[in-house]
Amino acid sequence: MAVAPVSLALAGSHQAFAQTTETPVAANDAEADIVFHNGPVYTVDEKNLWARAVAVKAERIIYVGDDAGVQHFIGPKTRVIDLQGRMLLPGFVEGHIHPVLGSTVTRGIDLQFNSQAEVFAELRKNKDNLIGGVVRGFGWRYSAFPTTGPRKEDLDAIWPDTPVLLAAIDAHSAWANSKALSLAGITKDTPDPNPGFSYFQRDPVTHEPTGWLVEVPAILQVLAAAMPFTPEYIAASLDEWLPKASAAGITSLFDAGLQIVPNDVGFQYYTDLEKAGELPVRIVGSYYHVDPSIDPVPLISDLKTTFNTELVKASVLKLNMDGVDAARTAAMLEPYTDMPSVTGDSLLTPAMLNDIVLRADAKGLDIHVHSIGDRATRLTLSAMEAAIKTNPARDRRFTIAHCQGIDAADLPRFKQLGVIAEFSGQWAAPDPYWAEITTARWGKERANNTYRFGTLVRDGARITFGTDWPAASHYSTYRPLEAIEVGVTRCELGAVGQTPLPPQDERITLPQAIHANTLAAAHQIRLDHKVGSIEVGKDADLIVLDRNLFEAKPEQIHQAKVLLTLMGGQIRYEA
Repeated sequence: MAVAPVSLALAGSHQAFAQTTETPVAANDAEADIVFHNGPVYTVDEKNLWARAVAVKAERIIYVGDDAGVQHFIGPKTRVIDLQGRMLLPGFVEGHIHPVLGSTVTRGIDLQFNSQAEVFAELRKNKDNLIGGVVRGFGWRYSAFPTTGPRKEDLDAIWPDTPVLLAAIDAHSAWANSKALSLAGITKDTPDPNPGFSYFQRDPVTHEPTGWLVEVPAILQVLAAAMPFTPEYIAASLDEWLPKASAAGITSLFDAGLQIVPNDVGFQYYTDLEKAGELPVRIVGSYYHVDPSIDPVPLISDLKTTFNTELVKASVLKLNMDGVDAARTAAMLEPYTDMPSVTGDSLLTPAMLNDIVLRADAKGLDIHVHSIGDRATRLTLSAMEAAIKTNPARDRRFTIAHCQGIDAADLPRFKQLGVIAEFSGQWAAPDPYWAEITTARWGKERANNTYRFGTLVRDGARITFGTDWPAASHYSTYRPLEAIEVGVTRCELGAVGQTPLPPQDERITLPQAIHANTLAAAHQIRLDHKVGSIEVGKDADLIVLDRNLFEAKPEQIHQAKVLLTLMGGQIRYEA
């Protein structure tokens, strides 16, 4: 994006940042490329939380301090940006997100509606909206359908001869029509990929598949056979999304699973963008293990060796311990309230999990585990504890992702073991998903004790934020400011007077929420020595907001606009 030579234009009716006119005083070796002054600057550096000015030279921060001190770094070629009271922050670090998956699956029909009538109306409106001869969509909400899921017949009525695949809001289920199932060879005799965990929902009378595909293995089986994404479509989707990530203030991220493209292909595309100078974010990626028949340890070890550049690192083993509460695939200690015969299954047995974690840890790998249910969290903590006790001491970065349900007895274990709890902050709201799905599945007592941000922080555990985009409970977002707001309020975005999601003392402060989406998340993905806070010597990953978040009402945090994003000292977005 072209950079204005004199001022940084702002969106809407805001004034431009003024170009200062001080006499240059910098020596050549100290002359900054960019100087920000007239703060506030919130650094997230506990030794020096607030400043007024920052100087950047090449990719590094060379000064953090007051307005007077920064004058030494202003030279003839320095771009001087008067913040005019607007806020400078470290760039956001997404602790869990799916850029390739998200950018690709969300290009279809948007189905984020609360009722079947609205969903069907949107589908009919897009009857002729074919992409490569198929129909794709994303975002249908479980609360709009019976507990047995959506049915293929409703799609057949609109598209009898065209394959249709529509991903659910959490990306853990999909809705297919008869044509897609036929092309994939899915019949009543087709075995489920992982019985009890990932399966094709069946009609109780005919045993024919209904069109509801539960969990990722079942989705991928239909997707790969009936309507795979082309490499060109995936690349175009990612190219379209990356500037949006910069506009949201994201400068680093953890890719928690490519899923729809082979790992070597996906990571090669990232590195090709880096070589071309077109990758605006740092990528720490993972091998996403969803097939229990495969040993993931040698695969992630090979990826870690192959993809290890300045901006792209494939270094994390991502395990899927359970599923989601909507499909009752989240592994629970006690039965589901609305289906007492079910406690939820896990993709890996405890023995398999223990073995994989032990061997991966022995190889020095970072491990990141999807866990929604309290039983999954307990089993994961125990596997990590066993590895810590067995293998030599080292600087581990063990992370449990989502942590929707944590039994009270397991909360202290995060601090004791040094395990990171990663959350999607925007999920912790009393939205229709919580009211209609989680409460029904888990019962009131368990539903009222989810997302224990505050307890973990008070215990001294490290929490991080990542939106998990495109996956969501009620609405899909990749914008960290939205996760930060809900983390602070435990209310829906912009809600005034809404009763917060219980327990109310699980709300965290604004500094804690910002920390979770910057320095803590950088620590999670081993980038805290480079980014996550504004300190001399760190890389200049910085964002400018149109307001001081500390002066905004909590319910207005999400309204803040990103005006400028720097990654590695280069302007990646400018409003």
